[in-house]
Amino acid sequence: MRTELAEPLRAFLDAAQESECVWGVSDCTRWAADWVEQVRGRSLGLPCWSSREEAYRRIAKAGSLERLWSEKLAIFGMFETGRPQLGDVGVIDTGRYGQVGGIFLHGEYFAWRAETGVAFLVPRTIVKAWSIV
Repeated sequence: MRTELAEPLRAFLDAAQESECVWGVSDCTRWAADWVEQVRGRSLGLPCWSSREEAYRRIAKAGSLERLWSEKLAIFGMFETGRPQLGDVGVIDTGRYGQVGGIFLHGEYFAWRAETGVAFLVPRTIVKAWSIV
């Protein structure tokens, strides 16, 4: 278990609960990227967008959110994991909203930065997960 990430992750989650979700600034992709950058200490380089529509266009052009993340995370040096642990990031399939990015928590929980705030759920389908360490 990664106990050293517990407090920084709790603070990161709390800060997101107190701020508005803005596309390209704190949406599910940018939010997860900010977490990676905080832990790793350098810029991740995920694409930026300024609106929901632009995000959807870029994701469609890449083929999926998972493909968009996979390319950039591989370049960044993050490796896929079949057993996500506390603080790892990933893409899940929500069914209703399609693929979304977020952060894995203790147990099988996943934190997703939705437009309405941070949602905590147990994913039905993990599309792909990457180890933070």
